[in-house]
Amino acid sequence: MTEKPTSAEAGRAVTAQERTFTPRVAVIPCQDHRDLPGAFSTLRRLTPELLPPALPQKVVIKPNLCDIAAWETGVTTDPSWLPVLAAELRSIRPDVEITVVESDAVSAYKTHRSCDETFDRLGYRAIARECGINLINLSSAETIEIALQGIPFAVRVPMLLLEEFYFISIANLKVHPYERMTAILKNSLGLLCDADISDFHPYLPTIISQLHRLCAPDLCIVDGRVGLEGKGPIIGDPVRMNTLIFGNDALATDLTACKLMMVPPEEVPHLRKVADDLGRNFSDSKLIGELHPRRFEFDPGRGHRSILIKFQVRRFHKASELLTNRWVDRLIRFKREPITFIAQGIPKLARRAFRG
Repeated sequence: MTEKPTSAEAGRAVTAQERTFTPRVAVIPCQDHRDLPGAFSTLRRLTPELLPPALPQKVVIKPNLCDIAAWETGVTTDPSWLPVLAAELRSIRPDVEITVVESDAVSAYKTHRSCDETFDRLGYRAIARECGINLINLSSAETIEIALQGIPFAVRVPMLLLEEFYFISIANLKVHPYERMTAILKNSLGLLCDADISDFHPYLPTIISQLHRLCAPDLCIVDGRVGLEGKGPIIGDPVRMNTLIFGNDALATDLTACKLMMVPPEEVPHLRKVADDLGRNFSDSKLIGELHPRRFEFDPGRGHRSILIKFQVRRFHKASELLTNRWVDRLIRFKREPITFIAQGIPKLARRAFRG
């Protein structure tokens, strides 16, 4: 993954690299998978800087495979991207190693969805074999636990993220019941190794922003040939948009997706969080091409309200559990070494009293 300039640290001076980096987004019409190679030719002509002049040895592609559903439904990523991307990447570096990653998941219906089964049934394994592309189920990969700011428990991520690679994220154009829309930024949730990520749902904007800082895509592709409106992101109604969005910045790409869907970005919690963490606004990008917006119907129903209540209850229980664990730990340490515990505790109490 190549280095992306950010300005998340409060008060830090803006570097020369940050001043020269311009988020760029290109919008290209496309109707069929047979038009995908032509879309790259158009991209190369309109804004060649979105495609890398050189590549590291490894390229990682993250599609959106949230369920076992054909891409024509607007739910998942079309496997036809694989041969097209393989040809483009190997034209830049013939010996490049290309890997497609996804993880297991527990669906909205509380059923376990195996990533390996998804690769098989959606045609990824057959196409990857033909194209010499690796497939990795991140839920079975070597992992490491890390702490992310704003998340009150450890996060398990694949060791793969610590390596150098060029990162391509391919997302769909969909509404979402409690994030309002989903595209590139939320696609990174599939980098988490655990199948059941429901514990993260009360902290979705934070975890999405932190994952973006950890592993920002180098090339963002929103496949808007078929979007999904209605309830989303799995149950919904497909709608033809015949549009591809390419970008070198996830936030700018998702903001363009919002414009295409006529979704106010202020209504998308994770977009607000990412922009705030990066010290950015909603208009600092250069758009190339012409958008043909269509207002996506949004019908979260009563599910949205019940989900918010569920998240509040989970946050309360998580906070209660953490508080209980802290006091149990203190009690054990006091019983074990009372003098040491008191000696260490007095300075802490004094500092708190002084700050108060």
